[in-house]
Amino acid sequence: MSDKVKIRSKALKFRAQLSSKERALKNERIIKRLESLPIFQKASHVLFYYSVNGEVDTLELIDRYTELKQLYLPAVQGKSHFQAVPIKKPIELQKGFQGIPEPIERPTGTHDREIELVITPGLAFDKKGNRIGMGKGFYDRYFQSDGKPFKIALAYEEQVLDSIPKDPYDECVDLIVTDQNIYQCNRPKNVRSYQKSGS
Repeated sequence: MSDKVKIRSKALKFRAQLSSKERALKNERIIKRLESLPIFQKASHVLFYYSVNGEVDTLELIDRYTELKQLYLPAVQGKSHFQAVPIKKPIELQKGFQGIPEPIERPTGTHDREIELVITPGLAFDKKGNRIGMGKGFYDRYFQSDGKPFKIALAYEEQVLDSIPKDPYDECVDLIVTDQNIYQCNRPKNVRSYQKSGS
């Protein structure tokens, strides 16, 4: 069994064992930290993930900001890529890849260059921004697109490790927001410039 497989298994087990009370408290803290970041406040075009299977909850954020920003959700195309699909209320979804809800409507063009910020899921991270997802590579391939959006991962503190294995095709995130910390990974040089004073 590879190190990545072991880390995935451990992370999935941790998420499954969180009590509903602890999960709600952690989610609330993560949301507040994310909302304190000026880069989030200023971004007009944001790609979210639709949280499932114990991921840090994004549904409250999606509901809150759909009319304040142009939000997008991933819709898987084929076996290797996803398309960022713009959403608006009422959000119309259908079950997609692995049962994850996706927008029903699919635009003919691409919005990748418009997207400023990607709220990124993952099972494990390290403080350099290395990320382990579910192993399908959808986000790694998306991050290699021409748009080069800023990438913020949402995670529970226990998902941030000292070091995780990295393959050549793995893409890093720029910041990690947890219930206890905000980790600067690649950019900006000074994470404080992306936070409100006192947050």
